Amino acid sequence: MKLQTISRFFYNFVFEYCILMVEKYDGIVLRTIKYNDSLMVADVYTLQQGRKSFLLPVSHSKKSRVRNVLFQPLSMIAFTATGRTAKSFSRISEALPSPLYSTIQCDVVKSSIALYLAEVLTYALREDGDDESLFFFIDRALTWFDAAEEGYADFHLVFLSRLLRFLGIWPNVDGLMPNSYFDLQAGCLVREHPLHPHFLMPQATARFVALLQCDFQSVRMLGLNREQRGEFLAVLEEYYRLHIPDFPRLRSSEVLKELFAG
Repeated sequence: MKLQTISRFFYNFVFEYCILMVEKYDGIVLRTIKYNDSLMVADVYTLQQGRKSFLLPVSHSKKSRVRNVLFQPLSMIAFTATGRTAKSFSRISEALPSPLYSTIQCDVVKSSIALYLAEVLTYALREDGDDESLFFFIDRALTWFDAAEEGYADFHLVFLSRLLRFLGIWPNVDGLMPNSYFDLQAGCLVREHPLHPHFLMPQATARFVALLQCDFQSVRMLGLNREQRGEFLAVLEEYYRLHIPDFPRLRSSEVLKELFAG
């Protein structure tokens, strides 16, 4: 009996701590955080398993199989991670760009927008399983963004609007009337002035509904100016805070305000 107990203990030890699993992922980088002098933690939204955190070795060598420069916010990567079967961080052992963006990381406007959207996704996406449709939405949106040579100043507004559907918090804006208010707290149009401060007046409601109906190309038809762009950004952020638990005030939104102030 004692021998069986020892054998079972040894088997569990090997199974839980000694067997390494190698898995391949396609992912979208959300952020990296310093773990210690030799490691970072990379938060990645993966096609295969949704949002996950991985250990990322710190390396500046061009010959390294894991180059840290690939882990910029919203970079798309194909990578391999090795970990034990116990619940712990897997360690990234190899990474390649997939695809390699040509403009997002080197254009100051695009990189600032990418940094902002990465912060939004960091707080909006939960570790509750994969969603292939969401992954491919982000992938297609970033591909369009990278290729766009003009007309992308409002990309982040359309991205935030369309993301609402995937997060399950799309507002009910059917039946818009000239005197409709948009109740941000209830997420719908109402005919009477709400008794709380989280709402839009009829004129602003009409503009907001028009934005929700736009795609990345048609949004330019709205002809948004700096003030309107800032107004929409503030409304969308407030809506996210009201409907996503613990969604904070975003630090990078100030960067966007400064960027489009000129």
